[in-house]
Amino acid sequence: MTVRRLTEDDWQTLRAVRLRALLDAPESFYQTYGESVALTEADWRARLQAAGKVTLLAESAGNPAGMVLGVPAGPDERDPDAALMLSMWVDPNFRGTGVADELTAELLVWSREQGYKRLLLWVYDAAPRAAAFYRRAGFESTGRVDTFYDATRPLTLMSQTLERV
Repeated sequence: MTVRRLTEDDWQTLRAVRLRALLDAPESFYQTYGESVALTEADWRARLQAAGKVTLLAESAGNPAGMVLGVPAGPDERDPDAALMLSMWVDPNFRGTGVADELTAELLVWSREQGYKRLLLWVYDAAPRAAAFYRRAGFESTGRVDTFYDATRPLTLMSQTLERV
């Protein structure tokens, strides 16, 4: 298993993996498959060019096994000293094999490199397996629950303090 940071030239890989993720777990993402499939090459490249952001891809024997994004926390998180984990997805064939652990570990490395004090994430209350993984990975609930785009789908904000290495 390897984890690498995608570059602008990896736009086709990002597109393919993201579309697979949206078909596999549409309830886990804000953007829909229909919205994503309509994006142009320039849109995908722009996602990978954005300053201060990272897209990580886990691969096993050259096959995409999962991905996660890291971005600066925004106004919704109200924490300028934090990075935000977005769009964690592991291919069903690789679930339970440590892919999420590897992606999380590399995102923690990136977050420290960027000088962040915390790594945050939002997890759907309807996704107890994901929340259990994040707790095992060292995240704690902040006690904050919110609904952004769908009032019927509450999200809990979780946080991990980043130790300086």
